[in-house]
Amino acid sequence: MSITEIGIPIDLSKGKYENTIYKDGKLQLIELQKSDTGKIVYASSGSWQSDMIQIADKIKSFEKVVKNTIVNGTTSTFKIYTQSSIDGIEWSPYLEVGTDGSIQSPTNTYARIKIVLFSSPTENLSFTVDDFNDNRYTNDYLNTSNDYLEMKRNYTFDYVADLTWSEDGHLYRKTIDKAIWKKVDSISSVQS
Repeated sequence: MSITEIGIPIDLSKGKYENTIYKDGKLQLIELQKSDTGKIVYASSGSWQSDMIQIADKIKSFEKVVKNTIVNGTTSTFKIYTQSSIDGIEWSPYLEVGTDGSIQSPTNTYARIKIVLFSSPTENLSFTVDDFNDNRYTNDYLNTSNDYLEMKRNYTFDYVADLTWSEDGHLYRKTIDKAIWKKVDSISSVQS
C-alpha cells in the first residue's frame, strides 16, 4: 500500500487584494502609471490574502508552501505568511514561511496564506501631466504660450480718452462688465 500526498492548490484569482492584481495567471503589484519613456511604475508594496482553506484530512499536504515565481521588469521581493485556525473564527498571528517553504503556523483545521510583494525603488523618471499644446485652455484669462499654463496677470484694455477732463493730465475710461470678475473686495475713492 502506498500513500500519495495530495497537494492543496491555492487559487490566486480569489482572495483579498491590496495594491495587487491577478493578471495573466500571476499575482502582481498594480500598475500606477507609465513614465514618458514607457517604463511602468508599480505600487511600492501590496498583499494578497487567500480565502479560508479547509485542511481537514490533508494535514500532511500542508507542511510546506511551494512557490513558483517569475520576476518581470524591476526586481521585486516577496514574503509568504500563513496563519491557522481551529474553528475559522479565531486565527493565529501570521508567521513567515521558512526559507525552505516550511510552515511555521500551528497545524489546525483551517489555514490562510498571505503574500506580500515589494517593488524595488525606481530611478528618477519623468512624467508629463499635460503638455498644453492643444486649444483646451485657450481663453481670455489663461496664457498657454511656450508649452506652459499660467493665469494671465497683465491685461491690455482699450481705453477711451475723456475729453471733458479739465484737470492737469489726461483721463481714460473703460466700462467693465462686473460679470467677468469673481469678486470685488472694495471700491474706494482717493481724496486729496
